[in-house]
Amino acid sequence: MKAALIGEGISCSLTPAMHEAEGCAQGLSYQYDLFDSAQAPYLGMPLSDIIEKALADGYTGLNITHPFKLEAAAIADTLSGSAGELCSVNTITFGDAGTIGHNTDYVGFRSALRQYLHGASLEHVLLIGAGGAGRAVALGLIDQGVQQLTIHDRNKEHAAKLAHLLCAVRPEANIKTAPEIAVIDFQTLRGVVNATPVGMMGHPGVAIDVADISPQTWVADIVYFPLETKLLAIAKQHGCRVMNGSGMAILQAVSAFELITGHKADATRMVASFNTLLEAKNSASEAQNV
Repeated sequence: MKAALIGEGISCSLTPAMHEAEGCAQGLSYQYDLFDSAQAPYLGMPLSDIIEKALADGYTGLNITHPFKLEAAAIADTLSGSAGELCSVNTITFGDAGTIGHNTDYVGFRSALRQYLHGASLEHVLLIGAGGAGRAVALGLIDQGVQQLTIHDRNKEHAAKLAHLLCAVRPEANIKTAPEIAVIDFQTLRGVVNATPVGMMGHPGVAIDVADISPQTWVADIVYFPLETKLLAIAKQHGCRVMNGSGMAILQAVSAFELITGHKADATRMVASFNTLLEAKNSASEAQNV
């Protein structure tokens, strides 16, 4: 059984090793590869061609990451559940009816929110980033009970498009966009989520200055490498409750594993695998910097 992750600049991803570790624990013959569009032979290859090649080469399913989640939704023959609502896909399976697009990011983030920020106020949340991951996070926030969601993206059209999409699938939701960060009243915020790559290895910086938010505001990041981004470190020093990206990464992988292999994953075991892999990666990174 073979699967792969498609994305750009994904050499640091823990997804392949995490999937293979779970497959090994279940006695499966399971190979998980990386199809990095930043490297040969996938450099310059259209996403549709990569997917067709995977199908021809006998792959069972694929995970899709930045920057292809929206394009994958347009390519898939069928969209399942939240993937259809969001027009964003991070998992593709192959069936008799062709390619089926799924969105396990939605499941992963919403589950992480319930588990790691249990009891946190959902009165007013600011979402930074309206891309493929941002769409899943936004719907997860709304379905978890956020009373007011404000969306900001450097590309104002992306934020407006996401707000329009969410209003169509959740007409009862209170959704606003913030063309500029300066127009947001930080004192009314009860939560902030970074759904951009800013803060991950190779994308240094912070997506938003949290110096003006209340210490009662929680701050979440979908980035998991590094586990504590600069944004989370600053927020923690400010007294805020924080959530890193590991929960979403693991819980979406648990769901994707079952979709791709047909076998239910052990979430506790995948958490342990993730922690072991991340520790090893951090140690290797520190050794390189010595």
